[in-house]
Amino acid sequence: MGHDRDMPGELFSGPLGPIHLAVQEQLLAFGDDIVQEFTATQVSYGAARKFAWLTPLTKTKALLNLDLWEQRSAPILRSVIRYRDDKYTHQIEVRDAEDIDAIADLGWFDEAVSWGRKLR
Repeated sequence: MGHDRDMPGELFSGPLGPIHLAVQEQLLAFGDDIVQEFTATQVSYGAARKFAWLTPLTKTKALLNLDLWEQRSAPILRSVIRYRDDKYTHQIEVRDAEDIDAIADLGWFDEAVSWGRKLR
């Protein structure tokens, strides 16, 4: 059932397509150990452990969750959830691919991949 579906196309149609492609491009560029997995509601990225999730919220907005070593702040943040001393999940509403570029410029993808690889 899941094999025949076009998961990226179904989850990230219309304006969400470029957002998904920008996240995918950023994260898969870190190396062959980065794994992208689709479920019915989101796409996740992991290495030794999962570190990023992209979930459609509406037809024009998605939620990007990134696990980072420390709490960060920026106007783009929706919230930060502290799970333990070394895991802070940063929730970011994204509306276009430029938002993904802004996150990359902050270095948050680098830190999330580091967290996912368990390499501080």
